[in-house]
Amino acid sequence: MKFELITLFPDYFSVALKQSLIGKAVEKKLFDIDIVNLRDFTTDKHHTADDQPFGGGGGMVMKIEPLDRALQKLGYGHKGNAARNEKERIILTSAAGVRFNQDLAVQYSLCERLTIICGHYLGVDERLMSLYDLDEVSIGDYILTGGEPAAAVILDAVARLMPKVLGNFESALNDSYMNQMLGAPCYTRPAEYAGLSVPEVIMSGNHAEITRYRRIEAIKKCLRVRPDLLETADLSDEELKLVDTLKKKMTL
Repeated sequence: MKFELITLFPDYFSVALKQSLIGKAVEKKLFDIDIVNLRDFTTDKHHTADDQPFGGGGGMVMKIEPLDRALQKLGYGHKGNAARNEKERIILTSAAGVRFNQDLAVQYSLCERLTIICGHYLGVDERLMSLYDLDEVSIGDYILTGGEPAAAVILDAVARLMPKVLGNFESALNDSYMNQMLGAPCYTRPAEYAGLSVPEVIMSGNHAEITRYRRIEAIKKCLRVRPDLLETADLSDEELKLVDTLKKKMTL
């Protein structure tokens, strides 16, 4: 896998990508990350990458020319001039994009190349979307000062799903949202702390019962925090009855 980050602020990633599992994965060359400075593709002495919006209004708009040059330099072609390669995707971080989630992270992890454009200001000149087949992606319903944090989130979520990045890939399979569910409560040593004990079933060594307990607790957590997830979750008849019972208790 190769990641390319097109940004106005390349120094943002100089520290972030050297930390934790992502930093270790880069050292082990499990994937490549190239930082592309968008200002290198400007033509004026001030390296201008933004301009005032046509039609007036506040804010600035990212200019199309530097972005077009950067993408062409990376080997991407305009729509109609190049066949779409499903193993390569261009992502634009944008508050107006589709909501990033675990399913999308899994889809992107199957790619061979991801190019992420860090959006800024009011947004990108809309004509870029007409020239290139790209995905506008948002990490949530809030506004950031720039797309760099969003790009880092997307990269992290995708990279951790790649082979050998995690020490134990089973931990990724049990992540919240991997099965349209939140993760179950987890515990570690000590078994007792401040008068609070780990549930006996977790300590029992009975893996079938532990699995069942975790599933039930995950359902309870979803019902409390994200009931919308239960609408699409793959629940057994027994689990559906449990949900109905819990809902009735909550309304009492």
